Parts: sequence; structure tokens; C-alpha cells
Amino acid sequence: MGILRVESMTYHVDDMARGMKVFEDWGLARIEGGVNGATFATAENQLIHLRRPPASGDPETGLREICWGVETADDLEAIGAELAKDRDVAPDADGTLHARDVSGFAIAFRTAAPVDGPSQPPRINVNRSVARVNHRLGHEKSRTVRPIRIGHVVYCIAREAGDEAAAFYLDRLGFRLSDRTPNAGYFMRCEGAWDHHSLGLFWFRPGFTGFDHVAFEVQDMDEVMMGGAHMRQRDWATSSGPGRQVLGSHVYWTFENPCGGHIEYYADMDRMDDSWEPKIWDEAPGPPMWRLNVD
Repeated sequence: MGILRVESMTYHVDDMARGMKVFEDWGLARIEGGVNGATFATAENQLIHLRRPPASGDPETGLREICWGVETADDLEAIGAELAKDRDVAPDADGTLHARDVSGFAIAFRTAAPVDGPSQPPRINVNRSVARVNHRLGHEKSRTVRPIRIGHVVYCIAREAGDEAAAFYLDRLGFRLSDRTPNAGYFMRCEGAWDHHSLGLFWFRPGFTGFDHVAFEVQDMDEVMMGGAHMRQRDWATSSGPGRQVLGSHVYWTFENPCGGHIEYYADMDRMDDSWEPKIWDEAPGPPMWRLNVD
């Protein structure tokens, strides 16, 4: 289906000033902002929209829709035709298609508009493997962390609904399975992504169905730690981490988001291509490889 990435996310926010502050502190570029709404962008031009709940229609706050970016207009047409077989698909004037998945979550699709973000592979010295000579990383300690891109989003669902929810994305939208665990759920990547997962459908929060978190890739482990320290200095609360996950292998630090759910910095995630054999775990691989307790 040619799905490349998360293209945009839309939140309904009551406290617009606080909603804007969290994403400004997070390091996103503000494209526009005011009392009634704001838009922020990653370095690769994925957008975060903050909007006040409408006077009529959907009054709820929190994440209201995730829009997936697709490669071509033909891909967009194919997705619309597939989804229209059994659900309402509403097109916008700009061509964006709006629908809901089988769990009831609002999803949308539009042609992607990526730009090239920064890419400076970390230079790490290990024994006789030398990538950095005559250069002290300490001089970079004051740099501002700017998220490169949205890498993945995670929803929580009921365990008994997991297979049907995952099949919607795997069978109908072309997502690839990376891992499935008995105590967590499905880790999936969209067709145009190499990350271990661009979408998670998890059941690790019994009794809760809804949006859990969005993860933003940064340059390296240093930026995860520097960005997290900056957020703590701004009095944003840690929800998990910092640590390094087992599935995905990424370093992460997750914070509470007043706009809804959580936000995560991550770096150094596993990459998979279509030769990867999905792993169906009989037993979950356990907790993170390491994790620090940060108040």
C-alpha cells in the first residue's frame, strides 16, 4: 500500500499554552501558534497539530487522529478503495482520506511530503575500532536536541481484540510484523519503514484502550539523555526510563504529555528489511536491558 511513515498527528487540547510549551521544550519547530491552535514540525516535516475541541462534533481532548503518509497518489487511491469495502472513508478537499480502524481509532492517509533531516552517525571508539580522532565530544554538551522524525506510535487494546486489530494493518494496509509477544502485543512496521516498529498494538495496560505514546528519533544516546535532562529541568514528569529496550534495542526516555498519552525520545533502534523472519514469542523476552529510576 506504499505507507511510508506517520505524516501528522492531531490533538484536541484545552490548555493551549501548556500544550504548546511541552512541544517547544521537546525541541520541535513551531510553524504556527495562537490561542486556538498550533502546529509543530520534526526535522523531516512530520506535523503535530494542536487544536481546541470543536463546539460541536468531537468534544474529547487527547490524540484524535494519526495520519499516515503514503508514497504516491495511486497508493492513496488503493487504500481508499480497500477501506471503503467495509467502512466509511471521508476525503478532504486536499485529498486526505479519513476513516477508523477496527479498534475505532481515527486514522487518515495522505501523500507524504518528507524533507531530508540531519544525519550524523555517532562516532564511537571501541578498542581498535576508532571512529573519532582528535575530537572531544564534551564541546557539544550544550547543543539543543531537535527530534529528527516521528518513528513510531503505540495504542493499547484489549488482549482478546489483538489478532483482529493487527490483521487490519498487516493484511489490509501492508504492514510487516517484526515481533509478537504474549504479554505485550504486536510490533509492526509500515511498508516504507525499516524501524523495528512504526506501530505497536499492545495489551500491557489491562482495562485501558486508547493512545499510549509517540516516539521521536534523536541522533544518539547522548541526545536521549540530554533531551530528557532538559525536560526534567522544565518540570515535565518522566513516565518511563531512561533505559534500553530488548525488542527494538533502542535507548529511550518517555515523558507524560499534557496533550494526551506520552512522548518518547529514542535512538539506535533495530532496522529490519523484508528478509526478517518475524518472531512469535512463547515467553516474553523480559524487561528492558537496563533502566534507571528517575523521579
